[in-house]
Amino acid sequence: MSAIEDLKKLLDIEKISNNEFRASVNEFGWGRVFGGLIVAQSIIASYRTVKDKYLHSLHSYFLRGGDPNIIMNYEVNTLREGRSFAQRIVSAYQNEKLIFYMIASFQRKEGGLEHQVNIPDGIVEPESLKTEIEILNNVFKHKPDNIKDTRDRGRAIEFRPIEPRDITRPKHVDPFQMLWLKTSKKIDLDFIMNQALLAYASDYTILDTALMPHGISIFQKDIQVASLDHSIWFHDINFDINDWILYSQKSPRTKGNRGFAEGTLFSYDGNLIATVAQEGMIRKMPTI
Repeated sequence: MSAIEDLKKLLDIEKISNNEFRASVNEFGWGRVFGGLIVAQSIIASYRTVKDKYLHSLHSYFLRGGDPNIIMNYEVNTLREGRSFAQRIVSAYQNEKLIFYMIASFQRKEGGLEHQVNIPDGIVEPESLKTEIEILNNVFKHKPDNIKDTRDRGRAIEFRPIEPRDITRPKHVDPFQMLWLKTSKKIDLDFIMNQALLAYASDYTILDTALMPHGISIFQKDIQVASLDHSIWFHDINFDINDWILYSQKSPRTKGNRGFAEGTLFSYDGNLIATVAQEGMIRKMPTI
């Protein structure tokens, strides 16, 4: 079974009651629970309690680190059920400890005013770029045991950075990066799974942007990085993550051991799909 098929299976959460669900969070090669997976499973859980409306935004908080060997339990509560909008609260627990909290808002499909910013000009085509795995293998070709778990881990989502960084010798550069992403293998998806997978992918690399001006890589032993919160605004649900999507990221500010980053996701034909914002803990640890 491919990595994307494994991920899709993890998103097929089990229903316990009308508002309770559970799922494995054990992804092969991960020593911790990936935040994007919890967000994606929470989206699926919240959709199981909503009819005739579409997820347009979510705001979430990572409260504790999760254990991939323990089942995650999800509880969905109705905050409001209106004619045009509906809101849900999703709480994720392991061993009765609250791990994650999310408010999701859904809207009935409507028309109205419309505009968007354009996709950046002059973007390098994804087919001409190296994959993340190819870049890692090249960077660490003389150190095969370094981040071996990261390199061996199957990729459900394929990422292709437009301007790859040498993470073994990171330079002080502007906090801006762009990459292409899509499923690593084409699979059948409905709009709900599309949104869940895009949310999963949106948690990947975005906080790295806040490290770039400081010449720091997440692979350094003296740096501690963890997501604190994650928000997504879906501007459109008519997209297919089997096709290339451009993820443009920037970090306006890092201060107080917290880094803030935001990103925009465009379909290959230039449609603005979603906007993402995340703040994370970034701590330089004392060297011994």
